[in-house]
Amino acid sequence: MSARTLYNHLKSSADIPIRCPICSERMTVNHFYQRHALENHRLQSRKQCVFCKGLKSWAHGEKNRPDNVKHVVECLKQFVIVARDESPGMEDETEEEEEEEEEVTSAEVCECKTFVSIPHQMLGRRKERMNEYVGFYDSVFENPDWWQCDDPVEFTEASGLGKDVYGILQRFTRGDLVWFHLMVKHDAFETFCKEMGKIRGQFALLPFWCLCDGMVSGTGRTQHRHMIVACELESSFKDIWQYKIRYDFPNSGRAKKCVKIQDAFHLARAIVYVSQRKAGCDGRIPTDLKEAGQMSHFHMNRPLHEHSIAFLCTLFPGGIQKLLLEQNGSKNVVHWESESVHKRDRWYNKQWSVPIRVTGWKFINCVIPLDRRYQQTKETTSLYLSLHGGQKLYLKTGNAEQDVNWSFQSIRDELFVLSRKQQNVMNQIKETKMAQEAVWKCKVAEGRAERDVLKMEKDVLKMERDMLKTKETELKTERDMIKTERDVIKTERDVIKTERDGLLTENARLRRALRDLAQMISDVITRFFT
Repeated sequence: MSARTLYNHLKSSADIPIRCPICSERMTVNHFYQRHALENHRLQSRKQCVFCKGLKSWAHGEKNRPDNVKHVVECLKQFVIVARDESPGMEDETEEEEEEEEEVTSAEVCECKTFVSIPHQMLGRRKERMNEYVGFYDSVFENPDWWQCDDPVEFTEASGLGKDVYGILQRFTRGDLVWFHLMVKHDAFETFCKEMGKIRGQFALLPFWCLCDGMVSGTGRTQHRHMIVACELESSFKDIWQYKIRYDFPNSGRAKKCVKIQDAFHLARAIVYVSQRKAGCDGRIPTDLKEAGQMSHFHMNRPLHEHSIAFLCTLFPGGIQKLLLEQNGSKNVVHWESESVHKRDRWYNKQWSVPIRVTGWKFINCVIPLDRRYQQTKETTSLYLSLHGGQKLYLKTGNAEQDVNWSFQSIRDELFVLSRKQQNVMNQIKETKMAQEAVWKCKVAEGRAERDVLKMEKDVLKMERDMLKTKETELKTERDMIKTERDVIKTERDVIKTERDGLLTENARLRRALRDLAQMISDVITRFFT
């Protein structure tokens, strides 16, 4: 990738209004790149990527290397999306513009929106005649009346969640039933149905179940069924499970055949576990279903997308917080330090928190698959979804179908409280930063002291220089005076010399005159005596 590509991207994005991710000041991309990043945050575009706050840097003169240019271009694209979301415009927005910003564009929508639940897919397996005879492939002991409630929140049928999952979670929160996640082998399923039929009115199986072959397909001998059961009397179910079906009742271990569900989040996890192909039964949970090949779970009664756990967590208070903690509780918090803030809990203890948008939460763009007859409202109603920190999405039933997307983008700026381990790491980061700042402050103080000493020495030298300059001026003045006196003396000497020359000339003239006089007298005397 050439530098021209970068400049083209910068030119096309120059006038986009954004908000600085560091100081939240409003500006354009061009102003941020050309001036603001350098002048306010000391980010030099020649030596580092200003769009990721300097996390990527290079030596002097290596800015136009293809790998560095590619990094800056990718960061610029992401920067424009994130910063523009945080600052929708340079002017005050109207209510209509705010509503438009809340809607998720098709480019940002998660792929789970297009998921369609197709039940009872064998995924390459064949139905065994004996298993089919005992109802191993059929829904049994379901009791839909148990999940009826007033004003339920209904999801779309295509999502697999349907209209009863809200009632299931609400019934769990009432605490009048005991819930278990079961695993029944195919050869014990007939006994299970026979014995459980004796207490038919005291329990119900959830419509979320699947079959599993433990990665040994085609034999029909290792297949078992994952189910979730809700019982009125725990003792009656345990007696049948232990003494009739003859399964142990462990609470730990790798191959648990019966696990008691502890809380609503555990139930939501169990529902998603038995309703998707990705599972721990494969030994490891694959990250890509397309490349994973054949997996253990098949014949899901109501298949769910793996992101359905986020939708289920909106049906009970605190669900999103638990999901956030599960997803982000073990992540590295080093890069979150600049966004971290102190938040007090209900006991007024300080805890480190960061905005959800910086955690990389994978459900942030998921669209909640609610039935299209719902409308969002600001009024307090009995229909609502629990989001984050007590925030609720209130709904009302409309007369016509709506085409509105509700996503978790609305909580992107809510604060996620770090886990205990992350709190300790963040404290260490802050302490290290404070120690580094203290060291730098000491170095700065030492530098300033040295600067002051040098300044004092400079002032002393300047004073000495001024004194020497003054002395030089005085000496120059004295020299000029001496020179003047010399000139005066020279002038006087010349005058004296001139006078001397005049006297000598006069003396010579007088001598000649005297000599002439003497000659004349001599001549007179001679003439007299002659």
